[in-house]
Amino acid sequence: MEKKNSYIRNLISRMSLDQKIGAVLTLGFAGTVPRAHIYKYIEEYHCGGLRLSCDMRQFGSYVDPNGNKTVVKLENADGIRFKGPAPVPTASQYKAVLDDLQARARRRPLSIPLHFSYDQEGGSSADFFFGGVNLFPKPMGIRAMDDPQMAYRIARAVARQGKAVGFNWMHSPVLDVNSKASNPEIYTRAYSDDAEEVALYARETCRGLKEGRIIATGKHFPGRGHSDVDAHFQVPVIEVDRKTLWERELLPYKRLIAEDLLPSIMIAHSIFPAIDPDNIATVSRKVITGLLREEMGFQGVIATDSMTMGAIATRYGVANACALALEAGADLVLMKAENYLVEEVIEAIRSFVLKGRIPKEELDDKVYRILDLKYRYGLFGSEEKEEDPETVLQDEGIRKLAWQAARRSILIRRNQEESIPVKGERLLVVEQKVKEYNDIQWHSGILYEACQGYREDAAYLETSYSYDETDRRQIADALGNYDTVIATNYFLRGKAKNKGFWEEQIALHPDTKIIIVTNTPYEEISIPSNARNVLVTFATSPENIKATAAVLFGKMEPEGLWPLTLS
Repeated sequence: MEKKNSYIRNLISRMSLDQKIGAVLTLGFAGTVPRAHIYKYIEEYHCGGLRLSCDMRQFGSYVDPNGNKTVVKLENADGIRFKGPAPVPTASQYKAVLDDLQARARRRPLSIPLHFSYDQEGGSSADFFFGGVNLFPKPMGIRAMDDPQMAYRIARAVARQGKAVGFNWMHSPVLDVNSKASNPEIYTRAYSDDAEEVALYARETCRGLKEGRIIATGKHFPGRGHSDVDAHFQVPVIEVDRKTLWERELLPYKRLIAEDLLPSIMIAHSIFPAIDPDNIATVSRKVITGLLREEMGFQGVIATDSMTMGAIATRYGVANACALALEAGADLVLMKAENYLVEEVIEAIRSFVLKGRIPKEELDDKVYRILDLKYRYGLFGSEEKEEDPETVLQDEGIRKLAWQAARRSILIRRNQEESIPVKGERLLVVEQKVKEYNDIQWHSGILYEACQGYREDAAYLETSYSYDETDRRQIADALGNYDTVIATNYFLRGKAKNKGFWEEQIALHPDTKIIIVTNTPYEEISIPSNARNVLVTFATSPENIKATAAVLFGKMEPEGLWPLTLS
């Protein structure tokens, strides 16, 4: 490969093997308060960056909601007994944490900066959720606005807010074409089930992130939309022939690579028999080097998804899989577990290098791609003036955009009884507990609070996200006592569905007007088949919920358009 950046070339020539191994690792930092091991990752293990999971104190095990089976158990000997929510900081307080970690990195012998990566896809996928940040709908909600320019404007706003606190690398956009409606992992994380629409909206998102100086990561290559299992718990096998794969799954990648809008691509923990029937793509040289690097000509950074996910970890073992991914052609490994696995991963990679399975020249190429990308996005210097986080988060233009996005994404799927706007004297709101943390802006119960603004006498019933026996009994006992019931039936990967329960209750209470509020348009995963009244809000975040309440009570017209072509 051609290496034009002399500064990075010189840097690599002075790096030890340990420093090079560290440079290809993104390690985990759960919570908002660093503990001793985070400093060790930076100063002793020379890690290239941290994946920030701000809402949890400890990165946990993977438990399949179908059967409640622990697929990957992650032991943590860090003294924490109660995982719970992490302390919720202000934006400036969190910026101070990241600034301190970055300063420690810059004090390392070669002053190589950290990348701080995060998820901010939209809706519940928001690692930056605190301090009054303006949140936006899921990608499919953006598509429901029927305005690609909104995707660009939202990406610019997301990038500006993230940069203000120190984030610099985003694991978005999702380029999957959600061609299977029962997909439990991608669903509204995709823009659409139409490849052309995905390419169009992802293009505008990438433009916005690039102009906002946030490194974008297209995922999950070659495409995980045509699947009915979740890679967090099982191995998806994408049964798509090569022609379909090339014309549908790979279309967004081809377009964005050609326009130089994808600085980074994340590989899917899935098997693609049309390319490599034997190996998960993450460790497949046929997929990574053969298809992406050689056939499609991608020259950017190739990253893995989280290497503790069930699909990859149970098949290859975490440490071995990390080394295998680098051997197959990946540049950057994402290993989020903050435990003994970090040392195992480092030793596995070192062994592969010393045995020649990862040639030292290839390791240098990987490090060059990563560091050159950081250099081009300004991580090595202070080319841009920093903005005060609170000032950015309170920017009137961003706030108006968040409200506009909420209003334009909401749609009414069914209104057979003309129950929307809400009528009737006796009103009950049944709302799932969505958030563990209690940020004043975003917490459980915000739909009920918004409804109270229109009906102070509305009764309230809070439930678990996935109903337990107490929830089912309380709901069943209450339904006959109300004229109208507003009930959330949200879907989130890793959570059991409540769809069947609501189908039973709707059948048992034909005279009660039950309005289902859901975050996905798919009957297969969230909409009861016999529901007569359905409102789709593409986010459970504050602005969307406020707009949802306004629509429910006839104070706002829903403007969202149907975002799918196959369903």
